[in-house]
Amino acid sequence: MADAIRCIQQANAILGEGPVWDWRSDDVYWVDIRRMQVFRHALSTGTQTGQWVFPDRVGFVALTTSPNWLAVGSGLRVLLLDTRTGRTVPLADLDSGRQGHRINDASVDAGGRLWVGTMMDDFFGPAAFTDGRLYRVDPDGEVHRQADGYLLPNGIGWSPDNTTMYINDSVAGVTYALDFDLAGGRIDNRRPIFSPTEGSGLPDGLSVDAGGNIWCAMWDGWAILQLAPDGSILARHQMPVRRPSSATFGGPALDQLLITSATVGFTSDDFALSPQAGGLFQMNAGSVGQRANLFALSGGAVSQAMSN
Repeated sequence: MADAIRCIQQANAILGEGPVWDWRSDDVYWVDIRRMQVFRHALSTGTQTGQWVFPDRVGFVALTTSPNWLAVGSGLRVLLLDTRTGRTVPLADLDSGRQGHRINDASVDAGGRLWVGTMMDDFFGPAAFTDGRLYRVDPDGEVHRQADGYLLPNGIGWSPDNTTMYINDSVAGVTYALDFDLAGGRIDNRRPIFSPTEGSGLPDGLSVDAGGNIWCAMWDGWAILQLAPDGSILARHQMPVRRPSSATFGGPALDQLLITSATVGFTSDDFALSPQAGGLFQMNAGSVGQRANLFALSGGAVSQAMSN
């Protein structure tokens, strides 16, 4: 059974998102999109050991095959961050001419490719939520546009056998499954498998455990849902904050769920009801997760840029 949820880092994040656990160092990386920050939290000691600030809003952080380098989505660019020096190297540009858009969530598949969603940054703009896209960034930095027609693509993950991709469309309030071709890095046959009932929140970030179940953070829903591969609800885990935003597995046994949260748009009453909002949380999931895949840095241009 899942244990009580506890806050392990109170960062007062405005839009905390995108946690990823690095088993090589036992560090948790996560972002505050609105403050344009990447955090590093040492799970074993419970201390923050790093923080980096970027010039544009930061949508995600991903591990790479080089332990000291991270892939970071900032604005509409994918950058490589050297965590030893803070130096960044540009890797890929995702439609930089699309004014008002930014990278949102992203994840790495078992082939070492990065899948990135983009969205309209101004929720209340005239084109808001109408043209989210999904891209694939290959290890050499080449960008492939995979799909249009999302409102707000979020929370990307894969089944343990790598035949199914899952992705949330938060504004549409839908979790989709897609057929996934690991060898070719292709997707097909998008179909909805889950939509929450009215008033129970919107599906935000997700993670898939070793049994193939989907752990979905419910924005404005005060909960993490555990879904079966067909989208049926297996369990609901109450959160002490209104806006849990994403979740990933970590810890030596991969049985700890690490959960980010947000305070964007909060009123004084919201803070009173969830004073730990904006923090990073941990709970015993009662299930074993999967390790995060590593973005497989390769190619002469990438290697040269990193070595300069």
